[in-house]
Amino acid sequence: MDVRTAERLLYVGASLGEMAQLAERGRAAYDADIAVARACQYNVIRLAADLERLGEQWLETHPAVPWRLIRGMRNRIAHNYWTVDDDIVWSVVAKHAPELREALSDEIETARTVLDTDDSQAGASDGS
Repeated sequence: MDVRTAERLLYVGASLGEMAQLAERGRAAYDADIAVARACQYNVIRLAADLERLGEQWLETHPAVPWRLIRGMRNRIAHNYWTVDDDIVWSVVAKHAPELREALSDEIETARTVLDTDDSQAGASDGS
């Protein structure tokens, strides 16, 4: 895995991690607090952007990533926000994001290792 892909995978991991934190607050928090609802929606948009940066080739080789559904949800939130179905957004945050996080967990860990190795090699070469 190259450094650029590793960095982008860590962005995906960060988005999925934030979604997990939001899901821990529960559906009642989503329904009662507009900031929680908007944070959930924002993370769906951000996840789509993070995945898109990985490129079509990466997405094609990862069938566990429901790319078309994620992109469609992103478009709905970004462009037709008054028609967003809160049940679907919550389902993405509470059910589907954890499934995706699990499916990509090994690859995200590999990305961390690649970047840690790259950082330690850079430190060794500059005399740090």
